[in-house]
Amino acid sequence: MSEDEAPEEAIDLLLESVRDLADSLEVDFVSLRGRELGDPPGFEKENRFVTFSIPLTVDRDDIWENVKESRQRQITQASESSLQYRVGDSVEDLREYYRLYLATMRGHGTPPHSFRFFRILWNRFFERGDLRLGLVEKNGKLVNGILDLASGSTVYQWGVISDYDHRDLNGGSLALWKSLERSYEDGYDTYEMGRTREGSGVYMFKKSWGGEKVWFDDYHYFPGGKAELPNPDDEKYDRVKDVWKRLPLKATELIGPPIRRNIDL
Repeated sequence: MSEDEAPEEAIDLLLESVRDLADSLEVDFVSLRGRELGDPPGFEKENRFVTFSIPLTVDRDDIWENVKESRQRQITQASESSLQYRVGDSVEDLREYYRLYLATMRGHGTPPHSFRFFRILWNRFFERGDLRLGLVEKNGKLVNGILDLASGSTVYQWGVISDYDHRDLNGGSLALWKSLERSYEDGYDTYEMGRTREGSGVYMFKKSWGGEKVWFDDYHYFPGGKAELPNPDDEKYDRVKDVWKRLPLKATELIGPPIRRNIDL
């Protein structure tokens, strides 16, 4: 049974269990992201993140025409340059993606997930076609990657990585366009760009692809009274980010996942 088919009574029971567990663990807050839940007791609703939803049921040319002209030029230039796009179809491709993922996350000042986390996703969803990996290479070296997850009639952008030293090649725009093309050709109805904060640089990038702006409905439960929700863009985290960016990649791979499991981003 999908979440949309779940009876209201089942949702109420699940939310009650969430409140009970949060109370027993004495956590500062619980966040439920991305779905309208009505007005559940004890939860506060807030719209903090936005996405852009691109319809794929139109003609391919219409999808292209909705992309901002400057982005179209980047895609064309990237496709005509020395970059090569290919679909990742092996665990070794996933490992290659993960190596650049570590560097990308370090560049953001953010602890990474473990490779085991990605391998679990791969094992459960790749053979079903629900995990979709796109790789952009220059002379055999990975410079951009994109990992999408499909559910129902929608493909969700989930993990975008890039080699900062090759950012001028516009491989990220090429990778995203190829994901859109592939999702269209495979018969999906919608491509969702992933959550972001309104007004950020990432927000402006995603907006340029012409999708419909959609706010996520987030619900928060505060067992001990109102608590501050973490914001990774807060200046108080700048020092920690600076330190993280200086660590060797191997160190971020070893100590990052245990940290990532215990923080809310």
